[in-house]
Amino acid sequence: MLRPFLLLALRRPGLWPAMLSAAWAFRPRGWYRKPPFLPLPSREYMRWRLETAYGDPDAVPPRDELVRFITWSAEMRRRMKPAGAVPLWAKVLALAALVAFTVWANVRAADFEAVRETVAGAGYTGLFLASVVSGFNLVAPIPIALFYPLLMESGFDPFPTLVTIAAGMTGGDFLGYILGNATRDLAGHRLVGVRVRLERLLGAMRSRHQLLPYGLLFLYAAFAPIPNELVVIPLAFLRYSLPGVMITVLCGNVIFNSLVASGVTWVLGWWA
Repeated sequence: MLRPFLLLALRRPGLWPAMLSAAWAFRPRGWYRKPPFLPLPSREYMRWRLETAYGDPDAVPPRDELVRFITWSAEMRRRMKPAGAVPLWAKVLALAALVAFTVWANVRAADFEAVRETVAGAGYTGLFLASVVSGFNLVAPIPIALFYPLLMESGFDPFPTLVTIAAGMTGGDFLGYILGNATRDLAGHRLVGVRVRLERLLGAMRSRHQLLPYGLLFLYAAFAPIPNELVVIPLAFLRYSLPGVMITVLCGNVIFNSLVASGVTWVLGWWA
């Protein structure tokens, strides 16, 4: 069923982005729960599309028609994106700028006494507040632990620094929890469908083990370089325990920031 697409991918590497976009757009629900655990269109769906297009569910589309369909569908999805959506190239450029700034801040900025004095003058209070902003920033999350070498050059101590950063990020997560609660209280009647789907998903987890959602939250906070609010807000929306959520993300934040600090220190040491 997928052979024509695989052959086309081998012959036309330039179509890979459009083909991946099409595969994601036509992915079946719950694809991550069934083998082969890939977001690929189901066999039944493909047979239905072929039957509606050619009158035969086992038809093999000509290569030129596949190319036209893939490019056309990719163009239609591009046009249907909401106005103001950030293009991929801009996101990649912003990420590259972030990496470059991080390297500069840790390698070169530490050479300037004024920079070190400014960072040292902010103290642990400034570090905590910056970590809160970093922890609650859903648009461009920048882990403060990326600047761990600069903080060390500015006179901060390792253990208090990591604890302060983790506590500040947890403070940002607390703001996310408040937002989730407020969303339920202010617009709960408009989000009934969302609440039902979330309760169904988390209910399936809790049916396996009562603490499974908290365990997954811990793993997410400890190892996923993505804002914790993406999980904390839904949990707050479903009235999960505030102490349970905050203690879990705090433990995860400690591990995450320790790994980031160790990693950036190792990379810069290797770079030097």
